[in-house]
Amino acid sequence: MADEAYHIGPSVASESYLSSDKLIEVAKRSGADAIHPGYGFLSENPDFADRVHKSNIIFIGPNPESIRTIGDKMAAKLFIKEYLNSIIPLIPGYHGEDQSIERLESEAKKIAAAGGGGKGMRTVYEASKLKQEIESAKGESLRSFKSDKLLIEKYFTNIRHVEIQIFGDKYGNVYHINERDCSIQRRHQKIVEETPSPAVDPQLRQAMTNAAVQLGRRLGYVGAGTAEFILDEKTKKFYFLELNTRLQVEHPITEAISGLDLVELQLLVAQGANLKQMGILDNITFRGHAIEVRLCAEDPENDFSPRTGTIIKWSPPTDLEGVRFDTGIQDGSVISAYYDSMIAKIIVHAPTRTEAIRRMAAVLKRTVIAGITTNQSFLLSIMNNSCFQSGTFNTSFIQQERLFLPFEVHQIIPSIMAAFLLDWFTRHNKQVYLKNVPSGWRNVKWRYKHIQFIVQGKQKTIQVQYEYVGQSHDKQYQFKAQLLSNEEKEEPIISITMHKPQINQQHVGSNGIQGSQGLLRYEMNGIQHYLYVAEDIRDIDDKSIFAHNFADGQQHELIKVNRLKSQSVVAEDDKVTPYTSSMPCRILKVLTPTGTSVKKNTPLLSIESMKTEIKILSRHEGVVNMKVQENQLVDARVLLCTVDKQ
Repeated sequence: MADEAYHIGPSVASESYLSSDKLIEVAKRSGADAIHPGYGFLSENPDFADRVHKSNIIFIGPNPESIRTIGDKMAAKLFIKEYLNSIIPLIPGYHGEDQSIERLESEAKKIAAAGGGGKGMRTVYEASKLKQEIESAKGESLRSFKSDKLLIEKYFTNIRHVEIQIFGDKYGNVYHINERDCSIQRRHQKIVEETPSPAVDPQLRQAMTNAAVQLGRRLGYVGAGTAEFILDEKTKKFYFLELNTRLQVEHPITEAISGLDLVELQLLVAQGANLKQMGILDNITFRGHAIEVRLCAEDPENDFSPRTGTIIKWSPPTDLEGVRFDTGIQDGSVISAYYDSMIAKIIVHAPTRTEAIRRMAAVLKRTVIAGITTNQSFLLSIMNNSCFQSGTFNTSFIQQERLFLPFEVHQIIPSIMAAFLLDWFTRHNKQVYLKNVPSGWRNVKWRYKHIQFIVQGKQKTIQVQYEYVGQSHDKQYQFKAQLLSNEEKEEPIISITMHKPQINQQHVGSNGIQGSQGLLRYEMNGIQHYLYVAEDIRDIDDKSIFAHNFADGQQHELIKVNRLKSQSVVAEDDKVTPYTSSMPCRILKVLTPTGTSVKKNTPLLSIESMKTEIKILSRHEGVVNMKVQENQLVDARVLLCTVDKQ
């Protein structure tokens, strides 16, 4: 962590992290000798690097000329075409200066399909959607990188994404530190990386690393860089994508197998160190296998849309060998809509790939993050997937594999019961009278009590009908319970014994209201269950319980239904359900104005949150009533529009 912190402006990146003036002013005020630009924002901006140099501050990275030549994808391809065409193959495409919509459409139609990866990039399969996607990509690119230039390239299916880590110094020495496989992607962005690549044999590794080193030497490259390629597994042919002129998010896996500290190397090179004289990159011994996953605040089952909220519990396992967490989050951290959805990197290192996968699965099962929707369970499903385990996947892995299993009530019975037991225990502790008297012996006309939960994201309502039997001398609580779902299926009566839970009321939820959390152990029909549970109390009528099951690593958010309010809850098939913002966002474009008749899946709005553009589609037929306008900033839970039944 930093020793000093300086306020550089509001959360909006354009007014803070993308402001060269503010960053250089803070560097001078703090007396800094150098600026490390990090992973994103201005790290690949040659004008920023140039301004840093002219301010007599060291820029930890390549010189501005190298960034200008190779950091821009279009310029990079023209450079390679002129100087390294026989060594580095390029993807067929258009890399010209004419950026008119008409020219881009024309060039794209000459290619089977166009696309790429990351921000400001789109894959287009139909000519009729070209103009819309070009405009969208230009807009997103301008907002993210202050440039709306596009290149059009042929889109390959069934390929791997393999990158080579290179390092250069100020004396013309350039080295490689082997490859990383980044083929597991969603929204064309990496979420799982590993090294070495299961698809790269020694001969191919020699060819790819040689191409990357030759590119670095031709550029006179200084510092850390990553040459990215696509690889056709069948033909073993590879094609240049880009050279990232910065340290990559996934650099820790290279550190794990090489034993090097890449940030330390960056600092040494910036100080003027000669890598050849140091000798540490001449004969690297690579050991074992490393995997990194990106833990993101997003909903994989809702097209990986980003999520915001307050982290009420963050508890990673710190006692496992070969495990590293790179994160800045803690209990109470607020995940806003202003930045990327990645909240932590989890890195494992093991002697073999099989053991690394097994270790990552164990880490994901034991990592508790409550209060916000994440891709944790999705990452675990990747580790458990046979195709991933065999190493035969490609960049279409997520689209091709069956990673989202149909929801069944029996899968979450342990979490439902844990939520019920936490809710009961917190209420029980507040009782003054009849605290330990079993339900059936009180002066009431009914024997069973009820509690109802909605399973967040599953559109399922489950009711727990229960009877408190009593408490034993060793603080064990006895219950009989039965589940009833909104499918009108009744589960068998369950016998439950809850051991005295390790529950406290010290954490603060998303609205600053105190809630209970802790470890809960119980037996259900003789089978032990061990979960972490945490309440998020938003107001007196709005409470969620997060339950993390250590047995399978699954986490569920269970919303307790207030029976006094439940009659006003909108049904799933309501034809006038309002469209509200799930998080703070900016309205980029109103795609369908008020008064328009629409069918199901008609685009209504385009919004931006967490640097991602999201289209809001109609869920049914009706007439649009728009409540917002373009460029408007809205908070979470704001009404955007309605689609009224005709």
